[in-house]
Amino acid sequence: MKVRVYFCKEPDIQSVIARRNKISRQALDTVYNLVWECEFKNIVNVGKIWLKFNEKGKSPFGIALRKKRSHDKIASGDIIQVATDFYMVQEVGVRKIQVND
Repeated sequence: MKVRVYFCKEPDIQSVIARRNKISRQALDTVYNLVWECEFKNIVNVGKIWLKFNEKGKSPFGIALRKKRSHDKIASGDIIQVATDFYMVQEVGVRKIQVND
């Protein structure tokens, strides 16, 4: 199962995406930076990934974040991709969103 984490470059866009619950693939590649990617052999839920990224000063699952990012810690509006499902991070927890091709 492939897991990817995207950090938002444009904080103003987050509210628009959060209201509509969907984003296009092109907007995802334009507005967000892919900062972390890993493949897991066993099932990992999105809540566990969100908790690992909330911990301060630690690399999630021992894998460092990529250098090109807008902030150090996961924040509201960032996106977590687990297999083919996408989730937007909120203040507490995550919410599933749709990504259109």
